[in-house]
Amino acid sequence: MLQEIADEMPPARLPDDLWRAGRRLRQRRRFGYAVAAVVVLVLALAVPTVAGHRRAAVEPADRPGAVPSRVEQPHLWQAAVGQWPAGAGGPAALVFFTARTRYFESTGVTVGRNGSYRLIYQDIGEENGLLTPDGRYYVRPGLRMLDLTTGAQRRLADVADRSRPLAFSPDGSELLVGIVNDDEGIVYGDDAIPDSDPEKPDDLIAVDMRTGAQRYVAVGRMNSYTTAAWSPDGTRIAVEGPVGRGDVGRRLSVMDARTGEPISTTDNFAPDRRLAGRAAWTPDGGLIALLAFEGCTERCDLAAENARRWRLELADPTSGSIVTLPVPIDGAPGEVVGWRDGRDAVLTYAPDRDDPRRWTLAALRPNGEIDTLVDTPPGVSDLEVPDGLLRSGAFGGPPAEPSIWAAPAWAYAIALAPVLLVLAIVRRRRQRARV
Repeated sequence: MLQEIADEMPPARLPDDLWRAGRRLRQRRRFGYAVAAVVVLVLALAVPTVAGHRRAAVEPADRPGAVPSRVEQPHLWQAAVGQWPAGAGGPAALVFFTARTRYFESTGVTVGRNGSYRLIYQDIGEENGLLTPDGRYYVRPGLRMLDLTTGAQRRLADVADRSRPLAFSPDGSELLVGIVNDDEGIVYGDDAIPDSDPEKPDDLIAVDMRTGAQRYVAVGRMNSYTTAAWSPDGTRIAVEGPVGRGDVGRRLSVMDARTGEPISTTDNFAPDRRLAGRAAWTPDGGLIALLAFEGCTERCDLAAENARRWRLELADPTSGSIVTLPVPIDGAPGEVVGWRDGRDAVLTYAPDRDDPRRWTLAALRPNGEIDTLVDTPPGVSDLEVPDGLLRSGAFGGPPAEPSIWAAPAWAYAIALAPVLLVLAIVRRRRQRARV
């Protein structure tokens, strides 16, 4: 009888206040689950990065394989150095430049020794900078130093923003800088004679990397300094640049690194030759490398430039005369950035003269054979490896690929926006269904 009465009674209904309390509890649980998911995601992204930084810090910086054998183009959403939450990428094993980024113009890309990719944002029209020998800092024009391990930036010394870093001393204690003295634009006086000079000769200074103290090496000898190279023993400097009004001539000069006294000077330097790069001195300091070519030298179109036949020459730094047989280069060289085993020139190199959009890092043997050290996809140029890794020959590492998770906060917001929108729509429909 009791069971029949119970079956005929309507189901019990909770009071409204208890039902609302239950709903609030369910909402809190869902919020807790969402927070837990976000924490798990952050840990999943942060732990491998932190572990990679620690691994790179524990392992010797010049270990074999510290420089990857191949790099790839960064993702469009790749984080910049120091950008939250991806952070910095640690000391660089390699820096290259590409226009295939979200900035749609030449952008620096640092590849850390833990394989991380980070972008180095550049101002519009900004020239490339230099890596410090230990790979921790990137020195931009105007001596703005970007810390690749923290993302912080500071000015090393008070110089003009257009001043160019050129080369480090062998021990890394000083940096050669070309000081731009040109006036910006032309200003005419009452007599219609220009009061400004956009072609003032530049100065060459050495800046102490610890204190920022400056000392003048040469004053007003060239209109600008295109290339500079410090001898391995630190006593001499080779520089090249245009001279004369309208840059009508070029000069190659070897001078004392402390006093600036000329050791040798070659005026009217041949237009088919140039100083090979910041590592133009041979490892023993006895010769300097020149890049020379056969082909068009004046008013050359792209086809004529691509048709040039290049070679590497070694010259006596005192007389300027070529003392060895030229080494042919089957391709287009950029600059010599180091030496392998004290014999093979390590240079930036375009394998295909007809397609200068792809540059690699290669070693040139005395017989002209090319060994690719760092392979790249099209669109990569101006590769640079820290001097410390160049001297130790730390090449041959596994290919480095950019992580899709190394993205700034706005990229995560864009990716999560559709998910949040769908959840909001579902929640709204459920509320309407309850009503």
